Amino acid sequence: MTLIHGFIAAAQFYDDVHFPRGFRKSGDFNIAEAELLTQLGKRLLMLEQAICSPENEVEIQFVNMCKSQHEGQTKIELLWKKYIKITRHKSFHCLNGSIFTQAAAR
Repeated sequence: MTLIHGFIAAAQFYDDVHFPRGFRKSGDFNIAEAELLTQLGKRLLMLEQAICSPENEVEIQFVNMCKSQHEGQTKIELLWKKYIKITRHKSFHCLNGSIFTQAAAR
């Protein structure tokens, strides 16, 4: 059992859907963040989705942060929030200027 920043290291994590060229080449993460995601991402995902139970106090704090939707406090929590923001929140852009100009003209 290997601990990295208090988390139990699982198998390497790759997100081929959102990062087909890897975390390092995405431009969203620096080298250290990409390495941490690769090492801990699978464990963090399993903890967030309650596939496995937390084994220590650091993992319990992480699960509580995921459930409560509060800002992260540790480096790993902030990194996971960043990953979630990039992968799960899609920005929506709407170019609907003609509707507003027609309503204003009346």
